Amino acid sequence: MAAAGFVEQLWPLTWLAFVPLLVALPHGSPWRAFFLGWWTEAVIIWLGFYWLVGTMVRYGFISLPLSLLFFAVIGIGNGVRLGLFAGWLRLAGAFSAPWWYRLLLPACTYVALDYLFPRVFPWYLGVTQFRALPLIQSADLVGVHGITFLLLAGSSFGTALLSRAVVPAAARRRMGLAFAGLFLLNLGYGLWQLARLPERLARAPSLRLAVIQPNIGIGEKGRHDLRAQHLARQVAMSLDALAQHPALIVWPETMYPFSVSAQAQRLALPPLPEEHRTTHWLVGALTYAQRADQRQVFNSALLVGPDSRIVGRYDKQRLLAFGEYIPLQRYLPFLRGISPTIGNLTPGAGGLVTLPQGITLGPLICYEDILPALSRQAVRSGAQLLVNLTNDAWFGDTRAPYLHRMLAAFRAIEHRVYLVRATNTGLTSIIDPLGREGAALPLFERGTLIASVQPLRLSTVYTRLGDWFAQICSVAALVLPLWHRRRGVPRRAGEMARS
Repeated sequence: MAAAGFVEQLWPLTWLAFVPLLVALPHGSPWRAFFLGWWTEAVIIWLGFYWLVGTMVRYGFISLPLSLLFFAVIGIGNGVRLGLFAGWLRLAGAFSAPWWYRLLLPACTYVALDYLFPRVFPWYLGVTQFRALPLIQSADLVGVHGITFLLLAGSSFGTALLSRAVVPAAARRRMGLAFAGLFLLNLGYGLWQLARLPERLARAPSLRLAVIQPNIGIGEKGRHDLRAQHLARQVAMSLDALAQHPALIVWPETMYPFSVSAQAQRLALPPLPEEHRTTHWLVGALTYAQRADQRQVFNSALLVGPDSRIVGRYDKQRLLAFGEYIPLQRYLPFLRGISPTIGNLTPGAGGLVTLPQGITLGPLICYEDILPALSRQAVRSGAQLLVNLTNDAWFGDTRAPYLHRMLAAFRAIEHRVYLVRATNTGLTSIIDPLGREGAALPLFERGTLIASVQPLRLSTVYTRLGDWFAQICSVAALVLPLWHRRRGVPRRAGEMARS
């Protein structure tokens, strides 16, 4: 049921996704609970991230048996998270306790592990509600973790309804009232934001964009003899878009087909006509610098003026493990032989770029738009518009680009800014500060997305405080069992004395 949440249309299932697991946990030892949770998450990962196998085989040139082995390890490694969740609930007595304990502890524990457990590709249960706009507006207060908390509370209440033999009617009634109160409070806040923010957006000055989706396949992109052709195609699409008078033309990740020196002053782009002398380009490119005897390569976003002069630069900060670098390769050099397509890039220092109109852009490259901390860092530094340059062609015609969009959409809601996603093969889209996808280009089609956005500078609770809610849940997941046990020991001692 949780794996079904990877398909946007099945989002209602996730409200009761963990009921089967929670029903099963009381029947056995904490170790049994741990292994049951471990297996559950491994299956979720294997069902939800099935596309990783095809990516490794088709584009990583890794043999099918080795790809399946790596994929099995990914599921087993990530499964430890839900194993810890299940084992802790069983150890903490979450199923033979007061109603409020039954309701809060599973939700707090799950959020804590979501927040603290390290993962190469973070995925949060709350993102499954991407299409339920009124239910996700509270992300500007509590982030995606707050939505996850509500989903686990729903599963806890559903578990109580199925456990009538062990959960008294009064406890079920109180759990139901508490959950309904939280749900309605969240829904009411969402409806209020959906009613008030569009008016504010309508009053804000707009910025017109042209987002280029060239649809150049991975096989084509890697051919050096086609680089000039690829550049000409994207330049032609950009010049055609000038008829719509965009202030910014955006190209996807690394779609400028030639390496660019970090010392370069200009890019090989045509100067724009006089009537478009305020139009700028934001172009994804690989840049390089020589540091002593070492050549460093960066995944960059270059802001280019109408005269082809480079006026700003952002270097990707968080590189994708086993995509752009190999962890521990300095100590285990044989790992370089896993795949010839794995890069050896250098992490950059990030930064913002500013248009002449005074509008500050927060570039994000590839999967950086699914990492909440980077978007928050950009907005806190002054970004009024988040622009993601990505290339999801590696994943083929699978659910991966849709999952990427689901995860990224929450950055717009958390900070009440527009998120522009420029992708090579789709899904190129514009997501507004309410999480609505107003315009999009489908997968594997060449096209240009013309849209107007309203750069904003709103200060949300999440922007100011970050993952405060997840941090409170992390503390509560540890403190609640200790407090409950400490209260329970004297009570049982008193009962024994009276008997």
